[in-house]
Amino acid sequence: MYGFSFDLSTVLVFLTTFLFSLLCVHSRSESERGSKRHEKMPPGPRGLPVFGNLLSLGTNPHLTFVEMAKQFGSVFTIRIGSEPIVVLNGYKAVKDTLIAKSLLFAGRPKMPLTEELTKGKGIVTADYGDTWKTQRKFTLKTLKEYGMGRPAMEKNITKEMECLTKAFSEKKLQPFEVDKYLQVSIANIVCSVTFGSRYEYGDPQLLTLLHLIDRFCEIGPASTMVNFFPFLKHVPFGPVKEVFTNNEIMTQYVNSVIRQHGETIDYNRLRDFIDAYMDEIRKQNNNDTNKETSFNEEYLFYLLNDLFFAGTETMSVTLRWGLLYMIAFPDIQKKVQDEIDAVVGADRLPSLADKPHLPYTEAAMLEIQRMANITALTFPHKTLDDVQLYDHVIPKDTTVFVNLYSVHVDETQFPEPDKFDPGRFLNENGRVKQNPALLAFSAGRRRCPGEELATSELFLFFTGLLQRFSFQNPPGSPQPTLEKVFGISLVPHPYKVVAVPRSGDIPAH
Repeated sequence: MYGFSFDLSTVLVFLTTFLFSLLCVHSRSESERGSKRHEKMPPGPRGLPVFGNLLSLGTNPHLTFVEMAKQFGSVFTIRIGSEPIVVLNGYKAVKDTLIAKSLLFAGRPKMPLTEELTKGKGIVTADYGDTWKTQRKFTLKTLKEYGMGRPAMEKNITKEMECLTKAFSEKKLQPFEVDKYLQVSIANIVCSVTFGSRYEYGDPQLLTLLHLIDRFCEIGPASTMVNFFPFLKHVPFGPVKEVFTNNEIMTQYVNSVIRQHGETIDYNRLRDFIDAYMDEIRKQNNNDTNKETSFNEEYLFYLLNDLFFAGTETMSVTLRWGLLYMIAFPDIQKKVQDEIDAVVGADRLPSLADKPHLPYTEAAMLEIQRMANITALTFPHKTLDDVQLYDHVIPKDTTVFVNLYSVHVDETQFPEPDKFDPGRFLNENGRVKQNPALLAFSAGRRRCPGEELATSELFLFFTGLLQRFSFQNPPGSPQPTLEKVFGISLVPHPYKVVAVPRSGDIPAH
């Protein structure tokens, strides 16, 4: 989920003689202390004093890592500052670690920025342990009860499809950007499960929150430099300062929603994830065992942050890529639409029950997830013990970067990886053929807990939109680029579409 990039304004802050000298001494002493412990670690590129390999990573570190792997192998070591970091590239390396040695790579490093923002709580950044396992288990169970696979979720998506169709139709074949419409629709599904409410497209509060998410995705990678150069936390300007300011706004809003739920909750009629969590707090506090519990409103806050951010960002970006690929490959768009027409028709929206009967459509969505590759670098992992990996030993508490981008362009798993080809996910009988190397939701013990909900959303939105509209590039406009913009997610460059209605008003479900 979280990568990093090199931001010039950030580097200028610490390019001073005093700090350079100070950090040189620190780097040398750290190197001397750790040399014996790290002597069997995977090899890697030589770095500079103080910065390590930071300055060579560029603005697309996932691509840089692919190039480094050609020289140093699929597992290598870089340094950012004085900290050694192991980087995993390609399906085999990821399978042999996150899957085969899942527990040993299940930790999360303790980093200044994430500690400041999350206090080590939630699902994404919390370290592996009993608290994390308990909270994740509760989250999975509750998401299933209030969203995943339930008819109520399909009903909510139907309502959002009505709003989307109306908004797209009102454009009357004029070019427009789909970003905000998709963000609001996806956010409403997340909010219906977590907050028990939805927002109108022009709601200023929701638009503010979505803007904060967008900004974090843009500046988040640069702000992560504070994890390796902690003094940047005190710089009164730049990306780190903005991240903290925006986090305060988000904190105030989410806490206000929690307070409102506390004032209106009926424990006999639970409405959503917040109510269910508050009910669990009540049960734990009434437990006579006097066993210490991790269930409290503070932990609830960090869970909600994870669910809202990850649930909104990943799905809306995936759908943006989906429509872009349909514009770029109109023949594939037509094949998907023909299949939807034949199986579903135009009298009702597609449902999850239709999914087994829409193999080409599902294959197209799998290929979109592979090609979009939105989680180029996962949130950093940490080894929980010394790990023997091939001819190397990775010491306990080592930070590990997983380059998921490299997995999805691994030619041993996906021949001609630059080619958009849904057929790679179909067998000779035309049925869907799953490929274990497709890791859109990561793998192992830190696999995304919202995967089932997300894949259901993606299917219903994607099929519903293509049932109602054909998406085209605006007449006279250059073909939009398929190049990616690196941030917290890999996002497409801004583009406009023309949504051509394929039939009348959206049918009732």
